[in-house]
Amino acid sequence: MLDLHAAQPDVLILVGTQTGNSEVVADAVAEALGELGFAVHLLDMAEAYPEMLEEYHQLIAVTCTWSDGTFPDNAVDFVESLEAVSPDLSGLQFGVCGLGDRDYDPYYQTAAEKLVGLLRAGGATEAQGLHDIDGGPTEADVAGAVAWAVRCAEAFAQSAS
Repeated sequence: MLDLHAAQPDVLILVGTQTGNSEVVADAVAEALGELGFAVHLLDMAEAYPEMLEEYHQLIAVTCTWSDGTFPDNAVDFVESLEAVSPDLSGLQFGVCGLGDRDYDPYYQTAAEKLVGLLRAGGATEAQGLHDIDGGPTEADVAGAVAWAVRCAEAFAQSAS
């Protein structure tokens, strides 16, 4: 069993979605982390602002790559602000789950990869590497994302101890 006593209790989950698929994955991840004992704060990226990331030690972002490699509409302002403001994220550990479609190469996962880069540039540490979902998400994709999020939670706990 995962000992999360060392981890910070709060985890922020940000959702960037165009069609609702990222939301399906984020809801499942939030439920799983809640069952592990985290106080989960699930937030649409349209309501997020860069400075709020300084208030958290743990972040999971679930976003899709849209169209020709862009962020979904609800994430554009947040990402542009994150790039412009460049908050100090040295106290933040994160994981990014990206949804995309390989049929749109060379744009597959470009938004998720850019978000990873922006978080790293702010000093944040990656708990787990980018988890990608191609198409879907199917039940297996959602289960895979939940398993990945649990590994993120384990990393959160390890770094806090």
